[in-house]
Amino acid sequence: MGEKEKAASGVPTAEELALIGRYTRRELAPEEVYTFPVLLCDNEIDREGERFSIPALEKLADLFVGKTGIFDHEAKGRNQTARIYRCQVVREEGRRTAAGEVYHALRAEAYMLRGPGTEELIREIDGGIKKEVSVGCAVAAARCSICGADRRKAPCSHRPGERYEGKLCHVILEEPTDAYEWSFVAIPAQPGAGVTKGFGAESPALALEKAASLGEGVSLSAIEARELARWAGELQAAAEEAALAEIVYAN
Repeated sequence: MGEKEKAASGVPTAEELALIGRYTRRELAPEEVYTFPVLLCDNEIDREGERFSIPALEKLADLFVGKTGIFDHEAKGRNQTARIYRCQVVREEGRRTAAGEVYHALRAEAYMLRGPGTEELIREIDGGIKKEVSVGCAVAAARCSICGADRRKAPCSHRPGERYEGKLCHVILEEPTDAYEWSFVAIPAQPGAGVTKGFGAESPALALEKAASLGEGVSLSAIEARELARWAGELQAAAEEAALAEIVYAN
């Protein structure tokens, strides 16, 4: 089987196996591994009125190597499905974004192990059923495209989605600080892929604790509110599991 045929069938090449080997405890045979491409995110304005800058995508290309793939951003061990072994920013000449930039996308290569537990998922990926993904990451700056203000530190009066002197207002996400995971989802924020933004370099708990200590209020965007709700749900689930474990131990 040639290199192109291997790529089309999900069988890794020798070069890909070497990259994948950085994350395995033993050398894997090609027939044990399934590889597939993933479009993580891009510099197009998404459904939330936000986009990544091109330098941010380039930074994320480094941060996402080695990160695990899960389902619906549920950070549980049993949801770990795949892992990224290579990531790069791809430029498409002749294609422009709504902001007028040359289109750039963050394209990753991921792998998973073949076996009874992944056969159905592999069929769904090959059949185009499992296709949309969303990424979980943190950025240090979210700047207004009209005035350049960092909306998290000094919110301005410009509203994403509205036009000012003919220019569409949106938020530019810059300076990524971390990449958490990527997930298979039903409806991503970005039409081409999907993205879930975090709270910058701070965790939701730290951001709220800091605001409380300073006697300040906290303003959240819709996506930040959903992220906080997800985070709170994970804490509640963990607490319930811990309580159940204590009951079992006591009995």
